[in-house]
Amino acid sequence: MGFDILKDKDPWMLAEEIREMDLFFSQIWLSHFANEFEKYTNKPFKKVLAIFKGYHLWFYFGDKDSFEVGENIVKKFLRNPEFAIKVNKEIISESDRLRKFAEKIPQYNLHKLGNKRLWEIYKTQDQIHTEYYEWGWIPVGVDMFHNNLTDTLKKKLREQGVKEGSLNECFVILTQPTKKSLIQQEQEEFLEIANTIQKNKNQKKLFKDLYKLFEEKEAMPFGLATHTPEYEERLEKKMDLIKDKINHKIYKKVQNYYNKYFYAINMWLWEDGAVSLDYYLKELVKFVGRDSDAEKLLKEKRKELKEGVDKRTRLIKKLKLSKDLKILFDAFGGFMVTKIYRRYAQLFAVYQMQPVIEEIAKRLDLSKKQVKFMLTKEVGDALTKGKINRKELKERTEFCAYLVGKNYEEIFTGEKARRLAKLVERDKLINVKELKGQTGCIGKAKGIVKIIHGLSDMPKMNKGDILVSIATNPDIVPAMKKAGAIITEQGGVTSHAAIVSRELNIPCVIGTKIATKVLKDGDLVEVDAIKGIVKILKK
Repeated sequence: MGFDILKDKDPWMLAEEIREMDLFFSQIWLSHFANEFEKYTNKPFKKVLAIFKGYHLWFYFGDKDSFEVGENIVKKFLRNPEFAIKVNKEIISESDRLRKFAEKIPQYNLHKLGNKRLWEIYKTQDQIHTEYYEWGWIPVGVDMFHNNLTDTLKKKLREQGVKEGSLNECFVILTQPTKKSLIQQEQEEFLEIANTIQKNKNQKKLFKDLYKLFEEKEAMPFGLATHTPEYEERLEKKMDLIKDKINHKIYKKVQNYYNKYFYAINMWLWEDGAVSLDYYLKELVKFVGRDSDAEKLLKEKRKELKEGVDKRTRLIKKLKLSKDLKILFDAFGGFMVTKIYRRYAQLFAVYQMQPVIEEIAKRLDLSKKQVKFMLTKEVGDALTKGKINRKELKERTEFCAYLVGKNYEEIFTGEKARRLAKLVERDKLINVKELKGQTGCIGKAKGIVKIIHGLSDMPKMNKGDILVSIATNPDIVPAMKKAGAIITEQGGVTSHAAIVSRELNIPCVIGTKIATKVLKDGDLVEVDAIKGIVKILKK
């Protein structure tokens, strides 16, 4: 098959660019798109191409093909709106199944396991994770790449008499989730711990004094800026000064919080291992030390959710939405909640697999990175038959292309990989004055652009700056909280940026496709997230 996939005339479309990704995890969904995805949608993606430069991934669909996949799912929803509700239920069920399996993955003494047992663990995780995607990718496939569901529902709203000027605002209100996402639950639990500390006079003083001492003795004298790696590392090392003085009940709450959420920070690679409990103590020290009001913030968050749900209820009554249309909007809002729910389960599963990958690497005399660039079948062949192409694996970790079709997958290196990468090169963008996208959260803002891809970029973010990213992730939420507005290149209404911007009530334009290619640090822009437009005022 191979290059035959490339003979159709459907141009490649960039689906996502992910800066920290390996083949171990991504092959699960990349292969699934062309194979298992049709199980509940009756239509797979015909072709998928992934380009890896180290851990930097770009993956592509056929432009026409991905649009047709989205339209196909929309038609299923319109024929049977209850199917959209079922999707959310199944995502929760499959996420729980994945987490349950991950909890049983052995973390210690893996050297005592035979090769066959290691392969069983690896293969079963791959299988369960693939089956999860049969449901988990449906909300993504229906809206992320061509806004199929968004455009369909907006058309329905126009038919209900909604005027163009208020269309995006109505859409955002109607897709408001009626339940808290895991992100909201995590934030509220953090605030509850901070509130407990602030209500205890002695504990509040303990945390405030440590922060003041650090700022006066280390941060200010050495000019350490908040969110720089050096600032965060130095402050985290100071937690030993207060550990034995923290109230036992409070410390237990921090431990429980840590055990519940620690894996959600590192994302997919786990090159540096997991964060420690001291990380969360440090965050509490900063929160209390800066006199943030946990009780006030908790009340505001709960009030905002209730007001959002109430506003949605009133709008549904005002527009006299049909039962089917209400179900579809309910499901769309639910997609935002289940998106985060599934993401946390996946992050946990990937974390739990790290010791297995490390043991396989030791056993096969390979680097961990080389194992992460093996196909699932290759891991099985290496463990059970001793078959390994070491030269090939070394080349893959530097640069490779992964091509997928129905019952076909192959990795290319060298000249063939370069030829495939050449096929999807994008033209340079010049003289762009305006960007268009979808509304993530309504509002307007003007400010200076700061390109934020990860933790290392966060020190340059100032209050009121316009945060621009390919796609946001949990590790840059502190920078998102400072933003006057958020602009992303990728993502639909159920993207991380859209979900978090709504929770923070920050104007957000998503899915511009070219934001990081056109905008640069220091540009002055005007964001109209009511219309989904970004105007470049000064380069």
